[in-house]
Amino acid sequence: MSDLKVEILLPLRYNPDSKGIRKKIEGAKYSQTYDDIFRRFKGCTIDNSPLIGGWVDPKTSKPIRDISKTYWVICKKTKANMAFFKRLNKILEKRFVQEEIMMYYIQVYRF
Repeated sequence: MSDLKVEILLPLRYNPDSKGIRKKIEGAKYSQTYDDIFRRFKGCTIDNSPLIGGWVDPKTSKPIRDISKTYWVICKKTKANMAFFKRLNKILEKRFVQEEIMMYYIQVYRF
């Protein structure tokens, strides 16, 4: 059984509203996300370094600039853990009002 590093990119602002305004996401949503991960794995790391990126809104074809922070955890690659992250991804899409939350994993080799 291998170890994984699961990384989750969380936006700092909501998607633009009808007036193009992007409101700041409430801090409680990040705390709740940390707690969800910490309860399951007894650990979680937050990287508050701003990740600056962009994407094209498929509905409007307009470019959107984004700033995100990263949450990550190292865990075993089990069916239960993979199912947890699939469920968490859907929860985060609703919690942060996003069409998609970027979440991915890489294999970890320990020394």
